[in-house]
Amino acid sequence: MNVSYLATAVDSAALVGRIAGLLVFPAAGLTLLILGLRKRSSSRKQAWTGYPPAPPGYPPVPQGYPPPYPAAYPPPMPMPPMPPMAPPPRKPGGTGMIVSGAVLLVLGVLTFASIVVTVAARHDRPAIGDCYTNDILNGNGPWKSSSCSNAEAVLQYAANADTAGNCPDGKRNDSSYLSAEHRGVRMCFAPNLLQGQCYVSEHDGKTVRHATCSTAGTIRIAKRVDGTTDTSKCPQHTRAVTYPEPKRLFCAERTGTST
Repeated sequence: MNVSYLATAVDSAALVGRIAGLLVFPAAGLTLLILGLRKRSSSRKQAWTGYPPAPPGYPPVPQGYPPPYPAAYPPPMPMPPMPPMAPPPRKPGGTGMIVSGAVLLVLGVLTFASIVVTVAARHDRPAIGDCYTNDILNGNGPWKSSSCSNAEAVLQYAANADTAGNCPDGKRNDSSYLSAEHRGVRMCFAPNLLQGQCYVSEHDGKTVRHATCSTAGTIRIAKRVDGTTDTSKCPQHTRAVTYPEPKRLFCAERTGTST
């Protein structure tokens, strides 16, 4: 188990944790927000007690003839009783739930944003076995892997160079692997050539590109065998080329007419 495997495992675990947070935070936040709004609505309804009772009216008129007018003015009418003091306004209920729900929703949004950034970064991070076209040699742009069944994806990330900069064949300068540095890591690429396809030299012989078999100077992959370096598996009229990591055997032959 190497360091890159451990780093990948840790990154995967962190990504799983973020995805779990993305599911939990918004669900919990939305639930608390709904409960808080319901509680606030219920507390407002309970605080409404209606209008205070009307003050008592004048005394009822007696039946029959009215009594004779008194000699003096009647005593003043008593003042109606004052309505009871209203209780102090109650604090709106559910505030804590609403605030907590809003916070969890914001955390959910931030978690989603971090996942998007992480996935974008992982897409640009090569992994052992990924295949690439020669475009990665043309500039400092992002590296986008391609399907290994793509005839244009002639490079396969095989391994990292050792501390001395050597590739799996033990060589640095004259290695059969193409080495390239990306984000401070020197990587070794093995050819990813498809059986029956033709290729021509590219980048001063450092790599090849897919070509029609009638193109001058092309070679044709007559046979490809993964998982072995046994050159005896190649036909007699072909040239055997082997790679120790991943174990791979190519049987190549000339097809195009040299000019």
